[in-house]
Amino acid sequence: MGPLLATRGLRVTAGIVFALLGAVGFLPLFGGPGYEHSLASGLVVPSAAAVLVALQVSAAIDADPGPCVARGIATGLLLAGAAFAAALLHGLRGGFCDLAGGATFFALTAGVGGAMGGAWGAVAGEVARHLRRRRLACLLLAPAAPLAGIAVSVARFYGSPMVFAYDPFFGYFSGTLYDTVIDVRPELWTYRAGSLAALAGLYLASSALARSGAGGLTLRSDRRAAAVAGVVGLTAACVVAANGPALGHWQTSSTIAASLGAHRSGGRCDVFYADAVLAPQAELMVRDCEEELASDEARLGTRLEGRLSVFVFADSGEKRRLMGAADTSIAKPWRREVYVQLAAYPHPVLGHEIAHVVAGSFARLPFRVGGGLLPDPGLIEGVAEATSPDDDELTEPQWARAMLDAQILPRMRAIFSLGFLGESADRSYTVAGAFVGWVMDRWGSAAVRAWYGGGSIEALTERSWPVLEADFAEWLRTLPMPPEASAYAKARFEKQSVWARRCPHVVDALGRAADKCRDEHRFDKAASLYDEVLERDPTDWRARFDHARVLRAMGAAGPARRELEVLAADPRLPRTWRDRTDEALADDDLTQGLGARAAEEYLAIASRSLDEDAVRTLQVKALAAPDPIARRAIVDLLVAEPGRVPDSWVGALSLGAWAVESRSALADYLVGKNLTTHAAAQPRDAWERAMTWLDRVPEGQGPPTAAIGRELLRQRAIGACVLQDDDARRRVAAAVVVGSSPFARSSGRRDWILRLLRRCGASLD
Repeated sequence: MGPLLATRGLRVTAGIVFALLGAVGFLPLFGGPGYEHSLASGLVVPSAAAVLVALQVSAAIDADPGPCVARGIATGLLLAGAAFAAALLHGLRGGFCDLAGGATFFALTAGVGGAMGGAWGAVAGEVARHLRRRRLACLLLAPAAPLAGIAVSVARFYGSPMVFAYDPFFGYFSGTLYDTVIDVRPELWTYRAGSLAALAGLYLASSALARSGAGGLTLRSDRRAAAVAGVVGLTAACVVAANGPALGHWQTSSTIAASLGAHRSGGRCDVFYADAVLAPQAELMVRDCEEELASDEARLGTRLEGRLSVFVFADSGEKRRLMGAADTSIAKPWRREVYVQLAAYPHPVLGHEIAHVVAGSFARLPFRVGGGLLPDPGLIEGVAEATSPDDDELTEPQWARAMLDAQILPRMRAIFSLGFLGESADRSYTVAGAFVGWVMDRWGSAAVRAWYGGGSIEALTERSWPVLEADFAEWLRTLPMPPEASAYAKARFEKQSVWARRCPHVVDALGRAADKCRDEHRFDKAASLYDEVLERDPTDWRARFDHARVLRAMGAAGPARRELEVLAADPRLPRTWRDRTDEALADDDLTQGLGARAAEEYLAIASRSLDEDAVRTLQVKALAAPDPIARRAIVDLLVAEPGRVPDSWVGALSLGAWAVESRSALADYLVGKNLTTHAAAQPRDAWERAMTWLDRVPEGQGPPTAAIGRELLRQRAIGACVLQDDDARRRVAAAVVVGSSPFARSSGRRDWILRLLRRCGASLD
């Protein structure tokens, strides 16, 4: 067949591969060695290698199989080298994110995949040499295996909970857009160990064969040991493939359920969860599912046929290992399954995922999602958001109005298309939910069902997209709004999408590793990792903020404060991070005994913030600052002095002493609030105990602030639902809607509480 590097076909094919991958490198995220470029290379290189090698091998009449397979492997590696060269040039053009990590990832995906493609090409060429239309057979057979691998991955995605894929040719597909930490995992190493065993086995087995005079194959008597070794290698590859679930290469519903270890069923829900979950929490998970399913059906005006399965994973690591999505919750409507992480009742995202499944009852096959033949991500997520809204200070329409006022509201036509993916997730989800909710309230759930099922929103409403956008904007302007909403929305929703960020995978992986070290109190390592994040992205505000926090935990109070002051003075700092930085500076004042100044700073931040949880925490700190006993409890529980970290056990002791000595409404509230946090996995009497403390607040001095009053009612509503206390549910509902309610302007959280109470059986008429 001639020297490998001298073949014209190889030079031409390498040029085509280089040109294709070079062009791909101009797309965002694809410029330079990394996950996206490796995936693109894995889709191109193996097929190119297979076709080229098949044509060459089929034409080499006298060539023995061993050299043909070796040539195939070498060809695949050389073409992978051309693809990697294109990535390197783009890295030189735009800068490398992580050259060593990107190179390793490429080698384990497109690199080995190219070798697999070349080896398969040798097999395809051997088959095609005996066929009359040899070249056509090569062109059909060679790409068949890479395409079959993609088909298998799609079939596994459709037929199992998996969203990830390991493949002999393209290597690895992570499956989710919003999980940005994509690194070389142990599973990829073990998967490629199987690939290398297959390559070695194929080469050794083929090297034991010789070409006979008639063109057939015979076993060489002097190569029997190679034949045996080849069989061993191929067998090892089959063993790796067969043990895919144990090695994390593929899963099914059954293997995931077995790995989780526990299962409980309700009237319509089957919940699979980690066997470490205690029985009271498991019972609440089933109730949560049953209540949310009925509520979503009522909102959408439909009924889901069959049963619903919920897989609840202990944490993001277990979820990523078993089905692929770490921090992204997933639903598969065609399977009537949802996949979430363990959380307290009511689960913060379970309703959203169940809404996807319920909406699938009026969507088209095969995936039962909205948008007709081409899925519409805006419609898919908008229906779920409108059906099960978030627990937030403002409603989604109010947030959309704030974006409109801040002149950052996206075009609706773009949101309800693939343009949805070009915006940050927070902005896209919020706007889509607001628009779908508006359509549902104005034209009814039947119109939304028809739209979701593939109908045209313009035909269903008899309005063009420009008219719909204008009507929607006009309606948004009628909504009551707090004055600070526009500025807060601008800070919250102007975050860049993953496509616009620089090195998101590397930066987020470093940030996650730094967070882990910080939480494990390995502060030196955490600080070093945050420094690495900032080397790649100096405007990563979270890393700058957390670096200062780590310094403070290490006892370097002076340098930590100086970093915070520099950060606070940066004019580019978004409003949300400015508030957090100012709060950290106030915390430092509090621990230095400057209670009055700290309280003033806390209240100033609270007055301009729309983050309900942050406002409440700020108010708690401000109220506690003047009182030495209260201040001690808050510092122990939430702040900690330099060189220490907050200690929940010490904080609980200080909080108990404050509650007993002062009989303060604030202390009673904090005791009750902390008891609800720990009651999630405990028997019924733990909830009753928490509610007793919360009930002491209105019976005594009353809630110290409106924000604390809102959280008090929210926790009381959750407790009433957990305890199935009809009396308490009615009392909470009345307190939420009465004229003197603390929900005068917090319509988002008010609506969420009322929906929860209706969901768990309260009559609000």
